Amino acid sequence: MADTRHTKTLAVALGMFLALYVSWQLLDWIPGGRQAVGDLLLLPVDAAAVCAAWRASRRCAGSARLRSFWVLMAIALAAELIGDVVQAVYDVGLHRSPYPSLADPLYLAFYPLLALALLRVPVALVTREKLVKTMLDGATIVVGGGAVVWYFVLGPTAVEGGQSALAMAVSMAFPVGDLFLLAGLAAVLLRHSPVALRAPLRLIAAAVALGIVADVLYGSGQLHGTYEAGDWIDTLYVLEFAVFALAGARQRSVRPGDPSGVADDAAGFRSRASWLPYLSVAIGLGVLLGVERSDSFFPDVSLVLIVVVLAVLVAVRQYVAQRDLVRVQAALRESERAKDEFLSVVGHQLRTPLTSIRGSLGLLDGGVLGALPEDAANMVAVAVLNTDRLVRLVNDILDIERMAAGRLALEPAPVDAAELVRQSIQVVEATADANGVSLRVEAAPGAEEAPIVVHADADRVVQALVNLLGNAVKFSSAGGVVTVTVAREGDVALFAVRDGGRGIPADCLESIFERFRQVDASDAREKGGTGLGLPIARAIVDQHGGRMWAESNEAVGSTFRFTLPLAREDLRRQPPVSAGVIHEPSRRLASSLR
Repeated sequence: MADTRHTKTLAVALGMFLALYVSWQLLDWIPGGRQAVGDLLLLPVDAAAVCAAWRASRRCAGSARLRSFWVLMAIALAAELIGDVVQAVYDVGLHRSPYPSLADPLYLAFYPLLALALLRVPVALVTREKLVKTMLDGATIVVGGGAVVWYFVLGPTAVEGGQSALAMAVSMAFPVGDLFLLAGLAAVLLRHSPVALRAPLRLIAAAVALGIVADVLYGSGQLHGTYEAGDWIDTLYVLEFAVFALAGARQRSVRPGDPSGVADDAAGFRSRASWLPYLSVAIGLGVLLGVERSDSFFPDVSLVLIVVVLAVLVAVRQYVAQRDLVRVQAALRESERAKDEFLSVVGHQLRTPLTSIRGSLGLLDGGVLGALPEDAANMVAVAVLNTDRLVRLVNDILDIERMAAGRLALEPAPVDAAELVRQSIQVVEATADANGVSLRVEAAPGAEEAPIVVHADADRVVQALVNLLGNAVKFSSAGGVVTVTVAREGDVALFAVRDGGRGIPADCLESIFERFRQVDASDAREKGGTGLGLPIARAIVDQHGGRMWAESNEAVGSTFRFTLPLAREDLRRQPPVSAGVIHEPSRRLASSLR
């Protein structure tokens, strides 16, 4: 909370300072020479960036690498601050500004120091393929950005001359340093960095981008003699260091052992900066194609060379990515094969002894060997219940995996929907009686004269209905009623199982169909079940070409609905149904409850 408050305070202060600086740039309302005022206004924001980086290093005491990163950041920013102080002495005290000056070595020291800081960022260990892709992406960013730098600064500096060798070297050193800095930053952003550093790194990336633009304009201004201290280009430097200050302020505390300070390559991680290489290519080629015809400096051979290099980098990157994709697909196929083998072992090696154990326990529980002592009988009863639960779990796992793999064999045929409901109720009736829950059936109007016939695998639909009914009974209180409804809806039959239980939260109406998902973690212990009943029921309906969904009101209970296709016989003889008719219980279905 304190870190957040400090960040907001600093952001407000920097915003006010930027507004002050921009108003001065536009209105020139601060007395004094423009160069002197511009130099002096740079110092507060430089100092804020240094202090923010140093405070960030103190907050990262729990991670040696993060702390050293921020210490190096503070030193790099301090070099810029001292350079601005020296430049202010030239402009304010000596009233002259030589180029190069003693401030330039301090400015240039910023680049290697910041590059060293980026090297201290903890990044996750990656495979060779990912490392190669990261290097290629970094090279693409450097070449694409370098095209812009080459056109505006490096090329003209190298061709036009007119400066001393030292001045030319300094003019070219700034954009070259920017390119190396950009490469280091891309290498960090394209890899998995610690969670605690991701927000600051994004701000640092924005600050570096502002610095590169400012350096390109500054170098071009020095080349053509148009830059003066206090120029509008300095606004970009002010904004750059304001963003550096915000980055330091956004660094949250990292204590010893905090996992957010360590980078680990999470499965499926994809950097948000992965689009940078393509943006770099677009910017580089866009600038080059836009200026090539209008500027005689840029020879065609340079354009062709840069285009060829970019094309080669992109092609090699795509080749490496394709190879990595093939490797991942092979690994997935191998994991699928291992899973299938495991399920085969479960099905053939585990289910058989479980059935034998269940049979033996059932005989003991039934008194075949005589009456058992009370304690022993209770233990056998508990063993029977848990063995049944384990057998159901094994069967459910096998069923859900067959369905997911599309290997569930269906034998669809015309079948009376009422018969499906009757058989399902017979299976669940004993459990409902034990829980004091009543089962009731409602049929659509006209179902007596024209029974609803669906085209489905009877055994599998009964399995789905039993899962829904068992779930409804399990979550209904004693004295509750579970209602089953079947009706025609166009060319499908609509089944509904409604209970008066506790209901399902709105945000769980879809997630309850996921494997092993329970609305409440305690349900598995208190209510029993494997967490696979609903996924299996939905998978069965999906394979029939229907769909299943849940509706719920936490005050009145839940309703599970699903559709099945009507058989051709039913479609040919569908009678017209009058709207608004009250559903009467079907005698044929209600008889199964007696």
